[in-house]
Amino acid sequence: MTNPEPKTKYKGIVKKAYQAFFTPSRYEVKSFDQTIIEIGNSYRIQYDVPNLGDAGEIAVTTWGESGPAVLLMHGWGGARAQMTGFVKPLLDAGYRVVAYDQPAHGESSGMMTNVLEIAPTMDLVLKREGNFDAVIAHSFGTLITSYALTKRNFPPPSRLVYFGAFNRLLDSLPRFQVLSGLQDEIINGLRDMIYDNFEKGVLDEINNESMTPQINIPALMFHDVTDNVTPIEDSRTIARVWKNASLVETDGLGHRGALQSKEIHEQVVKFLKI
Repeated sequence: MTNPEPKTKYKGIVKKAYQAFFTPSRYEVKSFDQTIIEIGNSYRIQYDVPNLGDAGEIAVTTWGESGPAVLLMHGWGGARAQMTGFVKPLLDAGYRVVAYDQPAHGESSGMMTNVLEIAPTMDLVLKREGNFDAVIAHSFGTLITSYALTKRNFPPPSRLVYFGAFNRLLDSLPRFQVLSGLQDEIINGLRDMIYDNFEKGVLDEINNESMTPQINIPALMFHDVTDNVTPIEDSRTIARVWKNASLVETDGLGHRGALQSKEIHEQVVKFLKI
């Protein structure tokens, strides 16, 4: 990514805001997450870091030797470790499981990243592991998955499961403003800087509301009404237009709790087996 000069008197602050906006936080790996990672088969895949002319690595872990494969896609600021609650239920159901840390996440290379850089890495994992029978994605990972399926011809799986689905990419700007406490002029400068660096139309089109109706795959969505990271209205909006999807609303699990819920795991496995 280039860094065009901001068109505002707050140039220095806008540049720092730009870097912060595209820099995901690091997920704190829990001990039980790490235990499950360690019993899997872990390896790394090289990938080209855009605009840097350098090679990075993405960290991948697989579990199971046979059966249809399920890809686990974490969200922004997440890691493959936070998806490990699905490993045992899927293995017990006869699936093989694949998870990886997206660029600038977890144990993978990089500091800054975006949807356009992450989506191609799905192809690299598929090249090593073969086609996937299902994809289970969380939050921002749902946006990446939908983008890969509709804009990059990623081979469609038989089933999709989305948790806390993120709808519009650019909705992350006002949410970023709330978290950062930055004033309007700085956010406007940040928006201008983003549009200078990326094609405006491309970014505007990255939304689940317009992409998911193009995905003719049975899908199951989960979203918690107490989610304070991605509003449940995001999934409700998507479900209204995605005829192949069913939305399950939970209460009390927050943004990430469903990923560790035994009851939810059972629902997911049942859906994948239909």
